[in-house]
Amino acid sequence: MEELTVIGEGGDRPLTINDVARELGVSASTVSRAISGKGRIGAGTRERVLAYIEEHDYHPNVIAKSLAKSRTYNIAIIIPEVKELVDMPFFQNCMYGVEEVAQASEYDTLIVTTNGKDTRHLERLIHNNKVDGMILTRTFQNDTFAEFLKSRGMPFVTVGSLDDEDVIQVDNNHREACRELVSILLSRGMNRIALVGGHQEYVVNGNRYEGYAEAFRKAGREVQEELVFLDVDNSILSDRAVETLLNKQADCILCQDDSICHWVLNKLKNMGIEVPSQIRVASCFDSRILANAYIPITSLKFDILKLGRTAGRILLDYIDGKPVPRKTLLDYEIVLKESTK
Repeated sequence: MEELTVIGEGGDRPLTINDVARELGVSASTVSRAISGKGRIGAGTRERVLAYIEEHDYHPNVIAKSLAKSRTYNIAIIIPEVKELVDMPFFQNCMYGVEEVAQASEYDTLIVTTNGKDTRHLERLIHNNKVDGMILTRTFQNDTFAEFLKSRGMPFVTVGSLDDEDVIQVDNNHREACRELVSILLSRGMNRIALVGGHQEYVVNGNRYEGYAEAFRKAGREVQEELVFLDVDNSILSDRAVETLLNKQADCILCQDDSICHWVLNKLKNMGIEVPSQIRVASCFDSRILANAYIPITSLKFDILKLGRTAGRILLDYIDGKPVPRKTLLDYEIVLKESTK
């Protein structure tokens, strides 16, 4: 609900547009149109609304002022439909970072969940003039949302990379991080490093695979394809991959994310396989899920709050017409722990 603020001897108190509408016997939408100066409304009615506002020394707050400026002071954060709880930490932390920046700039955030293919949610937001910009928190190899938003001229930023110089992107340097982690594992004598990865339609997973493969090339070796399992999106597929990798005598399992690592660790524990004495395990992403694992896990650590803050700040600057970088890559940390000793 839009609000106006009373400035007077009694201090500030909120007054909704509905309150003004009730006093004048008109609809709330009529009051909104009178304030914004847009839409069909009789001249006499507009003058009556504005005169009432002036008489009572009402000053529109940021939401009401947004009507006159054609601004909503809302941004949307687009997150995927998360089917497993273990997928949540990344998106939660990213949202917190965006919201910190948005609130500091008197913006509100709308959270939209979607499967990454259906643009109807985005269409409604744009058609109804609900937001000034959007943040996509997952990027795809063929990104339907990015193409749609470009076609509509909607300001947006992706949290994740795309092979498109026209899209403003903020990401962690996943390719270089994975390359460096695998290079370290190779240097420690782990020659049969397996990879268990998620959907390769997600750009982040493709970048992680490229880093994995690049580490082998730089070491003068070839990727052992029989040790690579991709598009693993549930615990059943993960269990099968682990069984196969044990039979193929892998000496380390590198998991593309924390959820896969969680499944792998559970399977190894249920099979009575000890980490790291019988097989080593590492993850391309760290989260509080792995913090609760039965053994400390070697992993890549990224500052996801910073990622969200950076994306939020760049989007708001973009909305304001300020120059912004086309692509921003944030740093990472390799944390070596007991699981790869």
